[in-house]
Amino acid sequence: MSAPRISVLLPIYKVEDYIEDCLDSLLSQSCTDFEIIAVDDCSPDRSGEIAARVLGQQDRISWKLIRNIDNKGLAETRKIAASEARGDYVLCVDSDDHVHRDLICTVLREADQHDADVVIFAAERIGPDGAVNARIDSGDGIITGVEAVQKILELKLQAFCWNKLVRRSIFVAADHPCGLIFEDVCVSVQTLANSKVVRLIPDNLYSYMIRESGISRRFNPQVVDLFTIMDRVEKNTASLPITDYKRLFFRLKYSWAFRAIAFQTAISAPTYRLASPILQSVSEKLRVKHLLGLFADRHLKLSITMTMLKIHPWIFYCVVRRFNRR
Repeated sequence: MSAPRISVLLPIYKVEDYIEDCLDSLLSQSCTDFEIIAVDDCSPDRSGEIAARVLGQQDRISWKLIRNIDNKGLAETRKIAASEARGDYVLCVDSDDHVHRDLICTVLREADQHDADVVIFAAERIGPDGAVNARIDSGDGIITGVEAVQKILELKLQAFCWNKLVRRSIFVAADHPCGLIFEDVCVSVQTLANSKVVRLIPDNLYSYMIRESGISRRFNPQVVDLFTIMDRVEKNTASLPITDYKRLFFRLKYSWAFRAIAFQTAISAPTYRLASPILQSVSEKLRVKHLLGLFADRHLKLSITMTMLKIHPWIFYCVVRRFNRR
């Protein structure tokens, strides 16, 4: 039997309520030229058992289920899955999300037609109530990998792993920051920087499910990992031939990353006591020149709000929580 063209990398951890629906969306694909490499990352619930049952009840799609002896985290688990993959391309899927039935067929067709190293597609965010929360656009066209990185710095392209088909050799060669959250940003920048042809398609092929228990909705002190991620992204992009690089990286680091750390903490931390150390760390890293840079980059409201953070984190915390309740 010839190797499948695409390997779906499916880390599994604490998703027993969602894994069956995720697998159903994969097993219902209109194209069968793919395999599923599922890795049970030492999940404490029945997620791995459910995955084994669902996958074992069918023989339409090739699959493999690996079980980690110890919990490795998302980045390391994806690496383990990729090391077992046989496809020309890999596709990351989060095991509590859903995919469109034509996902495999569409991205494979586009990759073949354009000899693309990466195919980026649109997605949608689905809220806990089942309604579409937001659309994640990807655009439509053919660009270079460096141009794709520039779009990420411009905040015009999302740096998720799950809305990108990537040539396996490029994905495996990337440095996956194990033990850190927001690792997608680092991995996406590396894979794109090492790609010659990137195909952007407007097709909405992925549903990112926002859960009440999700990492973006609960207080997580690891949000400060973004400081380290930004350092790694800068290391991986500083030498790229990107026009106005310093200004664009400033936008990614301060308009997106610093804002994400501060706002996510203020919104999700139930008390100021818990939020204070993280907000203080952001405040200490902010300089007047950064606040002026936000203003110069036409982020007036953000500049004012982050100035409050610089003056005193407690003021920032109170203001963000008050307006977030509206």
